[in-house]
Amino acid sequence: MKPGLRQRVRGGEVVLGTFIKTAAHQVAEVVGRSGLDFAILDAEHAPFDQPSLDRVVLGAASVGLPCLVRVADLTPAPIGQCLDLGAAGVLAPHVASAQAAGQVVAAVKYAAGQRGFSPSTRAGGYGATPAADYLARADRESSVWCQIEDAAALDHLDEIAAVDAVDCLFLGRADLALSLGVASPGDPRVLDAVRATAEAGRRHGRAVGVYLSDMGEARDLLALGITVLACGSDQSFLLAQGRRIREDLDRTIDERDRQ
Repeated sequence: MKPGLRQRVRGGEVVLGTFIKTAAHQVAEVVGRSGLDFAILDAEHAPFDQPSLDRVVLGAASVGLPCLVRVADLTPAPIGQCLDLGAAGVLAPHVASAQAAGQVVAAVKYAAGQRGFSPSTRAGGYGATPAADYLARADRESSVWCQIEDAAALDHLDEIAAVDAVDCLFLGRADLALSLGVASPGDPRVLDAVRATAEAGRRHGRAVGVYLSDMGEARDLLALGITVLACGSDQSFLLAQGRRIREDLDRTIDERDRQ
């Protein structure tokens, strides 16, 4: 049996995914047929509500695509609802301390004692799965990814990485640049923060992930020990392809007119 996403991430396997920002189940179905390893539904910055999350998670499940939800904040109830729908885990924004990481873990893991339990959800097989089996599987398979995107987090990387149930330290370089007061994610201070996060992950056996807009920098990121790559989004894929075919046609017309 193929390992689940959490086991692959914790095992150090290189995995590739993307963000989904369109609240349509068909998008998840198409992404799932592309060969990517996971998708992240962006409920922080895109117009997802609970019914649309329900549909998109189901669309992803129909093609075996593990999907996490980037939640808007660390409030426990919405995190639990995402997992009840069948999401593979959560990407928690702005985790800047071990306390915040622990708050996310408590919202995700039944063993932590704060996640409300109901076996009647999709994740629980609508009541068909024995409760004890569901509890064990949910805690075993649910992923906790903590987004490192604040200057304050850089002083607590080891403490965050030491939280045992955290599976991935996921770098948000755009917000990190903003928090550090620099103009670009390519600024040396952001690069130093990326290296420091990778080193903290290595010290504590945690995977480190990052968003990248294209695969051109993948080699350098892999060399740092970063194994979770989220490249682009459904929106950026459409934009890039639209621009490409527009440029192709314009070039063809220019060549015709020069003849």
